[in-house]
Amino acid sequence: MHDGNIKFQMEGNHSACYGWALHCCNGDREMASDVLQTSYLRMLEGRNTFKGTSEFKTWAFTVIKNAANDAWKKQKKSIRLIQSDNNLPDTEFETAMESGFDQKLKKLFFTGALNQLSERQRQILQLVFYHDTSLNQAAKVLNISQGSARKHYDRAKKFLANWFNKNGISEL
Repeated sequence: MHDGNIKFQMEGNHSACYGWALHCCNGDREMASDVLQTSYLRMLEGRNTFKGTSEFKTWAFTVIKNAANDAWKKQKKSIRLIQSDNNLPDTEFETAMESGFDQKLKKLFFTGALNQLSERQRQILQLVFYHDTSLNQAAKVLNISQGSARKHYDRAKKFLANWFNKNGISEL
């Protein structure tokens, strides 16, 4: 793919790429912007070459994931694991209750459920549901087998269904 096509593809996928960078950077917007800039430079300078063996977005997400991993190593930080505590943070819960916004409370419950998944399961769900990738594409981005991607996806869905059922939540 020549330079003009890469720029066009980058522009068309920018929102999805930023969302993935944000996920890879644990929600740190500044770090996500830096990672995305680094990724775009790698793509434009040819340090990472798109060979057309996958979709552009799949390849770009892989470049972004690798740039995020490099950024974490460079800062000598390990990716922090989100707490797997069953309880929602008191201040957020109280704010939701006081404001009377049922949607905010439901979002907090959903976040609480997601926080109990493994990092790999969260990544698979993020790619499939928020970035509209197939399981095959998600497997390529995460550099795992299709079978492993399917296993993490199925386990995550089963866990969430059980968690919602156990907590009496029928819809979000």
